[in-house]
Amino acid sequence: MDVAVSTGHGVGKPFSESRAFALQRAFYAEASGEAFAEIPHQVVDNPFVSSAYARVVVGFLRDCARGALDLDEPLYVVELGAGAGRFAHGFMRELADWTAALPFALPPIVYVLTDLGDRMLEEWDAHPAFAGDRFDFARFDVETDSTLRLRRRGVTLERLANPLVVIANYLFDSVPVDAFAFGGGAIEECLLAVDGQDVPSMELRWSRRAVGPDHYGEPDLDALLEHYRTTLGDTVVTIPRVGIDCLRRLRALADDRLLVLVGDKAHATEASLAHGSEPELDRHGGSFSVMVNVHALGWYARRHGGDLLHGGDRHVAVAAAALLLGGEHPETRLAYADAIERFSPQDLSFLAEGVEQAAEHLSVAELVALLRLSGWDASTLLGVASALRTQAAEADPAAQRDLLHALHETYARHVFVPGEEDLPFALGLLAFELDALEDAIRFFEASLAEHGPDDATQRNLDLCRGLL
Repeated sequence: MDVAVSTGHGVGKPFSESRAFALQRAFYAEASGEAFAEIPHQVVDNPFVSSAYARVVVGFLRDCARGALDLDEPLYVVELGAGAGRFAHGFMRELADWTAALPFALPPIVYVLTDLGDRMLEEWDAHPAFAGDRFDFARFDVETDSTLRLRRRGVTLERLANPLVVIANYLFDSVPVDAFAFGGGAIEECLLAVDGQDVPSMELRWSRRAVGPDHYGEPDLDALLEHYRTTLGDTVVTIPRVGIDCLRRLRALADDRLLVLVGDKAHATEASLAHGSEPELDRHGGSFSVMVNVHALGWYARRHGGDLLHGGDRHVAVAAAALLLGGEHPETRLAYADAIERFSPQDLSFLAEGVEQAAEHLSVAELVALLRLSGWDASTLLGVASALRTQAAEADPAAQRDLLHALHETYARHVFVPGEEDLPFALGLLAFELDALEDAIRFFEASLAEHGPDDATQRNLDLCRGLL
């Protein structure tokens, strides 16, 4: 297997210890909500995934209710690396509808948004979408922390009375991993030398060194290396050392009663690990991401009596997987099969991209059908907004009413993230085409409130007011 090595100075280190992850960590420690507009997240950070996850969590709650739940203590849903917080808002909205219909009592459910830096905690705490005691916030370092210090409640979670749900969307693709080359029964560690002062400017050079199967001196990781050494050949595989250690700490926190939902670009099967080379670092502004070895996380879960639910190799671009520990979880498995495996986030993404390309040839009713399937996703609507504007005024009255309903449903799920496209402005234009002037006014006013003064928005607002 050929390894590209560029000339230059610098000593290679294990991938997880390289400067690449130090630069990444520095970026996230100082990141604000606006920084997350640069980071791809829409494929899993949307109402469709929120609803699917909520259904899986309800299955998990039904399984857990067969045992012992402490109704006097909260049941925590912890999101690792919660970004701008949009997913938290949508998930709790969806979960509330499902749990209200359950025929048994539940503990109070508290959603904890976590991040590496205090700046994001302060932004979340001040955001009106996260008002009330359903939400709390904690600084959590995925690399080291074992407890959660809740900002609002002022308590530290060290051992939970109830099972734990963890959400890790686009999290494991940005935390330190190691990389190893396997072939001919041998193991070589991939070493990375990094030049540059930040992620956008860094230059990478890979090299290798031979290691033994007891490289880590830790039973789980060494057993995983040995497993890959004996089953894989002529490939490079990442080892999620930090991810596995994080799962170990979460298991202790939850007393081994744990559901982890992972949304990421990932390899979920052993077959998908074949024919690999040194990891590719996809850069997104001040950060980067790598493919996640979800198979290794599942291997760890199964080694400790748990399981991995996944959609197979067809979900490489976006995998929505579930790690289960502590029980058989029959209803969780059924919910996952119905809500995620049957029609996945990646399936929706592919369909939405195809519809967007053909949108000018589709009717308003057909485009609204996609919006309904997406769970009223803003990104999906923005992708077909131009086609909707050209047809809205001439659509039949039923389709127009349906479209206006879609605008309100989409905005109801909207959480403003600085730096992103102006959703309320797009909704205002569509409402204007529908001659729904009062609605258009409200959307244009929301656009000014979120994005600041804008001449086009103000002209549209004045026009609508004049026509009333």
